[in-house]
Amino acid sequence: MARSIGNLRHHVEIQSPVNTTDTGGGAEKTWSTQNVVWASLKPIKGVETYRQGQVQETLSHELYIRYTADIGTNYRVKYGTRTFNIRHIRNIDERDRYLLLMCDEGVAA
Repeated sequence: MARSIGNLRHHVEIQSPVNTTDTGGGAEKTWSTQNVVWASLKPIKGVETYRQGQVQETLSHELYIRYTADIGTNYRVKYGTRTFNIRHIRNIDERDRYLLLMCDEGVAA
């Protein structure tokens, strides 16, 4: 699958989870920016569900980025004020050139 680098027009942050200890001895998850990259961001599907008396909306996206080896499904992508949880990572054509990240927006990590 040939991708044009011109389609990578969204500046996004790749963030990894960091567990820190609070003063009470408990753990808290914070996020640390690992890399800032250009991405192609495409919404795929939106779903509304009714749970616990509330309407919850989820929007699925495809994000294409240049290949990087240091990314996992426990990471997230931040674009402006929006946050995308990475659900699946696919190395396009196994050529180490582009990654397809399947992400969800509107869902707690």
